[in-house]
Amino acid sequence: MLLSKPRRTREHNGPTPHSVAIIAKPPLKKPPDSLILERRKKDEQRLKVQEEVLQQKHHDLKTQWEKETDIRIQKNTVKRRVDSMLKAEGFELEKRREKLRALLDAEEQQYVIEIDAQQETVLERQAKMRARAKALREKREQERLAYVEEKLDIRWREECDELRPILARKHQNEVFEERAKQIEISNMIKSREKEEEGMYAALWESDRIMKMEREERECAAAIQRNKDCLEVLEKQLAAIRLQNESAKRLKEEEARLMEEEKLQREAEERHLLQVKRSQQAEAMSHHMNQIKLKARRQAKELQAELAIDMRILEALLAETENEKEEAVKRKGELHQEAHAYMQYLDEQVQKEKEAERELESLINEEVEKQWYQRRVRGERNYTMVAMWRVSTSREEAGTLKTVV
Repeated sequence: MLLSKPRRTREHNGPTPHSVAIIAKPPLKKPPDSLILERRKKDEQRLKVQEEVLQQKHHDLKTQWEKETDIRIQKNTVKRRVDSMLKAEGFELEKRREKLRALLDAEEQQYVIEIDAQQETVLERQAKMRARAKALREKREQERLAYVEEKLDIRWREECDELRPILARKHQNEVFEERAKQIEISNMIKSREKEEEGMYAALWESDRIMKMEREERECAAAIQRNKDCLEVLEKQLAAIRLQNESAKRLKEEEARLMEEEKLQREAEERHLLQVKRSQQAEAMSHHMNQIKLKARRQAKELQAELAIDMRILEALLAETENEKEEAVKRKGELHQEAHAYMQYLDEQVQKEKEAERELESLINEEVEKQWYQRRVRGERNYTMVAMWRVSTSREEAGTLKTVV
């Protein structure tokens, strides 16, 4: 039968019965406050990343400002050049206008001179009026003679029997010719109307076909637009769902981090409270020990001095009885001095207690100040982390909107 290996335990039997020794536990690989240190390390890394992000944003803003400034400078330079060119063209145009204005004034002066030179005298105007009146009389006389001749010719034709049937036939032929022309024109108009109707019918048919084709194309385009809108809406819904999920994850992460921050803050507060209490207790015990040692030392010194004084007093009393009254008086003085010295010691003890209370208050204030600074630093770190998370979530939301 195989021997089983002995089970390793921390207990060891001693040399005597019922004596047992226990091996101490090995030290922990991680210190007790390892979680706090890791958390602080993570917070420092996060703060470092946030500072780098802020620096990068600052550099980006500076670069953007420089680019916008360069663009603005270029625009202003181009604007100044264009303004200078426009001003030069305006000056040149104004010079040309001045030249044209001078030419116009010269021509007007020339025309005025010519008009002044062409003005007629009264005699010339009268001669022209007489010649014009004579010409009008002659023209009116010629028109009258022509009218009279036409009327005489019509009268002669109407009174001539031989010429009347010839004129009637001529008039009839003219009427027939005119009627034939009208019929021909009517037929031409009808044929043209038929051609126009056919042309309009062909145009209407082509328009109808084009309209049907256009309606079919518009219907197909509307169907395609609806499909595209549906795809875009589906993409937007998917992006909104992703955004909601990311926001939910961010909220959960923030809640978890806030809970961790709260637990860490509570642990730090408990640790600081313990440190504060231990420091106060150490300072109190040290101060009390100092006061007790000082009081003991002073009491011993006082007892030694009183013993020396009593021995001196007894020696003096033993030497002479005449000096008894002086010794009694001296003893009373010594007793008063001892009483005054004890009062002095009491006052010193009170001062020491007041100094102890002041020291305790100073220690409390210093501990409170350190604790407040750590708390403010923790709140600032938490605020910066929250701001960084909010900015990150907004950037992600903006990216998602841009993608959509």
